[in-house]
Amino acid sequence: LLRGLENPRDGYLDRLIHRHLSRPVTRLILPTSLTPNHVTILGVLIGIVGGLLLGAPTSWGVWAGVAALVISGVLDCCDGEIARIKLSESKMGHVLDITGDTLVHVSLLTGVAMQLGRLGVWPGTPTLWLLGVGVLASFGAITWSEQTEVRRHRVADAWENRVLEGVLSPLTTRDWYVFPIAFALAGRLDELVPAAAWGAQGFWVAVVVLVIRVLRRT
Repeated sequence: LLRGLENPRDGYLDRLIHRHLSRPVTRLILPTSLTPNHVTILGVLIGIVGGLLLGAPTSWGVWAGVAALVISGVLDCCDGEIARIKLSESKMGHVLDITGDTLVHVSLLTGVAMQLGRLGVWPGTPTLWLLGVGVLASFGAITWSEQTEVRRHRVADAWENRVLEGVLSPLTTRDWYVFPIAFALAGRLDELVPAAAWGAQGFWVAVVVLVIRVLRRT
């Protein structure tokens, strides 16, 4: 039953790691009084701590942050599994899930920025403001895209819908966590925050343009 109720919008990290760990955890949670929203909030809090720990001055602190982010991802899968099994899915839960994901993303970037500041390559206040605006605008754009999904799909075979759901929406999942690792391996961690700041602008603009294009034909 758990395998049959997976989220079709899972990213690669969820499919490869988090879902395999979430199933036994969900089995443990189901008999308890915890609701999907309780699990969501717990996962978000752990994720925020994990993201901030990436800015820790010690290697064990950073590894603790990575572990916390994995636990957060597992719980984020659990809340949906519990909601689908108990038929308790709700708009509030969906909004809470998206908001929580955004807070974890921001905390992860904050942790990276802290690490950059410690290394003496602080990106600067304008870049951080640009990043903050981009994150908030991206949150609003992808929420609008999801709210108009039913209306958008009235346009048969719209290539914009395929891009929105097959390319852009997955970028809001935890898959983007691989980018900090890639920048670190390339020895260009100093370019991560500026790249994320400008990338966020391109992301929300692309989402808005594609949604408008489809809605005009409904």
